[in-house]
Amino acid sequence: MPYETKPEVDVKEMVNDQYGERVKFVLRNTDLALANSLRRVMIAEVPTLSIDWVSIEENTGPLTDEFIAHRLGMIPLTSSMVNKFAYHRECECEAFGCATCAVLFQLNVRNDQEGVRIVTTEDLQSQVEEVVPVTSRPDASEDYGQTEHIVICKLQEGQRLKLRALARKGIGKEHGKWIPTSGLAFEYDPDNVLRHTTFEYPEDWPKSDYSTLRDDDTRHQLDFDPAAKADTFYFNVETTGALPPAEIVTSAVDVLQQKLVDLQHHVQQLLS
Repeated sequence: MPYETKPEVDVKEMVNDQYGERVKFVLRNTDLALANSLRRVMIAEVPTLSIDWVSIEENTGPLTDEFIAHRLGMIPLTSSMVNKFAYHRECECEAFGCATCAVLFQLNVRNDQEGVRIVTTEDLQSQVEEVVPVTSRPDASEDYGQTEHIVICKLQEGQRLKLRALARKGIGKEHGKWIPTSGLAFEYDPDNVLRHTTFEYPEDWPKSDYSTLRDDDTRHQLDFDPAAKADTFYFNVETTGALPPAEIVTSAVDVLQQKLVDLQHHVQQLLS
């Protein structure tokens, strides 16, 4: 095939510290279309678990039911076993959810003491041990040191919050709460050889980590090269903690590959 390429991946760094989990890798011998497709799939089409249905039985606190439901939905949940669940829209259950397509969470807090009681993700009890808020996972403190649980609401003396919630499988295309990445970017021309970028204030533009310019070089970009090709891409994938960064990348490759298989199948049907 005249346009066939064989992409190569070089993992530069995998970090797990107080700032979160991230991976830096270099994708070589490919083009901008494929690199950007991979980036978009990592953001919008890698499935995770997130709270999608909330039933509030009692809420005498200061926040409205809708506000609390929204907060619960945006809490990142550990999703390492997401592929064991079916999408709710494809499940045969007739209720709001079953063990095949949902995970039940319960929260029941009453402030019987003086002062304010802060309700956090630590109070959110999961029916499945492997699916919990990211801040409540067993290795959270080990990885990140002193982990702060996410605040859901605050209750004054005598106030109560009791609810049930279902976490379901979804993707970022449906809602932002299912996006597994907190930040994802790539660059392909660290020294602006292709002149795809115009530096309005060159002296204020930070030098890329992948720049070939020496520290004592006063230039902010290399000379223009019309024959240069954008075939090397430097990725930095940061996660919400729902999935490890390496798993996000490999899942995105699987999704992209399946899309190509589906496209090939439909094209063959049209031609037959």
